[in-house]
Amino acid sequence: MQSVYRVFILLIYCCLMSLTVQSQSLKDAIQPAIKEAGFKMPGYILWCPSVIKVGKTYHLFASRWPQSYGLAGWTTYSEIVRATSDNLYGPYTFQEVVIQKRVGAWDKERAHNPKIVKAKDKYVLYYISAANKTGYAWANEITGPWNRIDSTAMPFSNPAPLVKSDGSIYVFGRNNINNIRVAQAFTAPRFDSKYTKISQQYNLLPDSNQLEDPTIWWANKQYNVVLSDFVGSVTGTKKNGAQYYSLDGLNYKPVSKESIYGKTVTYSDGTTQTFRRRERPFVFPNEKGEITALFTACLTTDEQSWIVVNPVKNYVPPKMKE
Repeated sequence: MQSVYRVFILLIYCCLMSLTVQSQSLKDAIQPAIKEAGFKMPGYILWCPSVIKVGKTYHLFASRWPQSYGLAGWTTYSEIVRATSDNLYGPYTFQEVVIQKRVGAWDKERAHNPKIVKAKDKYVLYYISAANKTGYAWANEITGPWNRIDSTAMPFSNPAPLVKSDGSIYVFGRNNINNIRVAQAFTAPRFDSKYTKISQQYNLLPDSNQLEDPTIWWANKQYNVVLSDFVGSVTGTKKNGAQYYSLDGLNYKPVSKESIYGKTVTYSDGTTQTFRRRERPFVFPNEKGEITALFTACLTTDEQSWIVVNPVKNYVPPKMKE
């Protein structure tokens, strides 16, 4: 009888431990950043990282503009560049300018906020121009040449594309309505077909929560998003990282109220650095769907900026319920 009782207690303990693990957010798996890794370009502000692995090489796409214009320079001078590394964490080496603004086209204001994905046999680079104008370019090779579409694909900003196994596309992002930043999503049967708004809901986030800078991945049969908590609705701190999930792509809920990251970065050598801005999160999933890196754009008080990379300990989000 005693042995049965002990087994019963052990089962309860294992269940409780399982529940504890399942409640963990990405924050619990983030490791200290590597100081000499990431992506830096002296003289430039770097923003909006997005990474894809092709063969044995990691290709990082980012926005950049001259540091002399300050952070606000993105509105006029932002262009999209590509850098490479044989290591996910970097350091990354600049290779080329990929996309610049075009006179008289939908992307005439700037080229900003890139997100790179592979859809079947094509590489697709989503990016924005003016507020609420998202389009894309596509190529057969990650090195181009890139073919740009002639008009806006989606009337919103901060696109976070997710390519499904059937080749269809789900794009989560934000729209600015009366100065309120709400979540919306569009779908398309293929990357080069018409994008349709999935819902007339005012906001896919709950409780009028606001957002910027989402990054998205699919795991445990659910949509998973990390984003900038724009006014601190979830975390209590403006623009700290927050994590959401959705089972249907229509209704998102916070995984927890804790900040996934803040403005202070801890490095692997034990030092710390507090930035004026830390935004544009991007998570990288490996072939198993485990998140292995968190990329963020960081800005110092004297307008220096680079991409910081935190290794992540093979994170898989818990399976959530309605």
